Amino acid sequence: MDRRSIPRLLAIAAPILLLTVFLLYPVASVIVDGLLYGPGSSFAETLASSVTQRVLGFTFAQAALSTLLVIGIGLPGAFMMARLRMRGKSILRATLIVPFVLPPIVVVVGFLRVFGSFGLLDTLAMYILGTSESVLNLATGVVGIVLAHTFYNIPLVIVMVSSSLERLNPELEESAEALGATSFQKLRHIILPHISGALLAASILTFLFCFMSFPIVLALGEGRYMTLEVRIWYAFRSFDFGEASSLAAIQIATTLALAHSYVRLGRVEDVDPGRTAAIRRYGLDEIGIGYKVMVLVYLVVVGTLIFGPILAIIQAAIYDPFGGNYTLAGFANLIESGTGGGLVPLVNSLLYATLATLLAVLLGIPLAFAHRSRRSGIPTMASAMTLLPLGVSAITVAYGLMRMIAVPLGLTTNPWLLIVIAQTIIGLPFSARAIEISLRGIDPEIIEQADSLGASRLQRLFFVEFPLLAPGILAGGVFAFAMAIGEMSATLFIALEQNTTLAVVIYQYLGVRKFVEAGAAALVLVATCFAAFILIEKLSGEMSGGAL
Repeated sequence: MDRRSIPRLLAIAAPILLLTVFLLYPVASVIVDGLLYGPGSSFAETLASSVTQRVLGFTFAQAALSTLLVIGIGLPGAFMMARLRMRGKSILRATLIVPFVLPPIVVVVGFLRVFGSFGLLDTLAMYILGTSESVLNLATGVVGIVLAHTFYNIPLVIVMVSSSLERLNPELEESAEALGATSFQKLRHIILPHISGALLAASILTFLFCFMSFPIVLALGEGRYMTLEVRIWYAFRSFDFGEASSLAAIQIATTLALAHSYVRLGRVEDVDPGRTAAIRRYGLDEIGIGYKVMVLVYLVVVGTLIFGPILAIIQAAIYDPFGGNYTLAGFANLIESGTGGGLVPLVNSLLYATLATLLAVLLGIPLAFAHRSRRSGIPTMASAMTLLPLGVSAITVAYGLMRMIAVPLGLTTNPWLLIVIAQTIIGLPFSARAIEISLRGIDPEIIEQADSLGASRLQRLFFVEFPLLAPGILAGGVFAFAMAIGEMSATLFIALEQNTTLAVVIYQYLGVRKFVEAGAAALVLVATCFAAFILIEKLSGEMSGGAL
């Protein structure tokens, strides 16, 4: 082995070792212990249980239904984004992706205010019908869960598919038109084959996120509807470790298969040689009245679904539905440090998310380089370790950290470090992906010129590669911060009273019907995530959603 390659291998080994210690080992240990020793139901008993079969059926059904609805609504938006010339498109693109980085519990607050009982739509319906009784509730049960998942994932389809569509060579369309092809034939034989990879990738990612859903289902399912993640949560809380481990094993097998398919598909797309950035575009004055009406209707429907809950959070932060008055009590609560005050959760959220972001970036950089390594087995190992956080239940990660790390090390009385580790693990795939995309964009000739001038490996790294990677590193860091500050699943399981974060507090406020306090905390998270993604858009430019 070349001695000069040892530092590089050590740098790559560091994140893999840390992920092994804090992710693979705890998760594998608790699953194996639960399957072999329990206590609780065995794997066979869990599979045979009617509850498990119902939960499995609902998990797959709601994920499939949500994915179909997301594709059906998002695809026209992707065509509009790619085809139409309009002012402020970059701002619109950045705004569209904001729902994806919003904490799920914030989505719950917005949906309850727009689609729930006595929400904005229900109030309008009550006014029209002249009644004081609630007549419309679309925020709970299956409808609420599917709509919330649709809200959450429409941006994935619009951004990913429009980015692919924008690279369609207009000469292909012109040639087809010259040969007499109709619009339908162009769609079928040219456009759909071109975007099929991006569409499939967006579908897989959407299904994966819906399949792993926890806060949305926990809050909107009202205990009647449960996904695997929610059922794992209840099983751990009831000390049925056999059932929890069995369900976690099923979930991991499914999600890792989906995540692996997504990454494999992304690699195929990366080497596609036939892409350009010159799709034929049209101005609004160049399309017929019929298309203009369809565009307007679409914008109203999607705007209500996507931007309605976000705007409703502003009202939820200052309007008390019980007193029927506007108040700043929610914001006053955020600066109270006493029992029930929001100052400690706010400080915890910012502190934990900042630490998790630094760790996610430090781990993401060598993982990104490992993906591009020419050494046999290293890219595969790096991909596997990066995929694991996407495919493992956050609840299982949290329990594994508590049982296998906190208990032996005596961290159970103040497990703040475990919260940071869990948030790091959750944000790592996105930071590593953003950095890898940036790394892929470096011109190889620049590296060759640095080598030809006699630059050492460290000189090339610090004076050539890192400056070129800076936008991707910053974008990945901001994305990891947005994911960490809104993380609730693992934190809810780990945190003691002194460790609660804003995301956890919002869930607790909703449970005791403190809607103004929940709204104010949610608005803080919305503002933070919106600012984060505007920064991502500026850093990543046309690579919208650089970590996707």
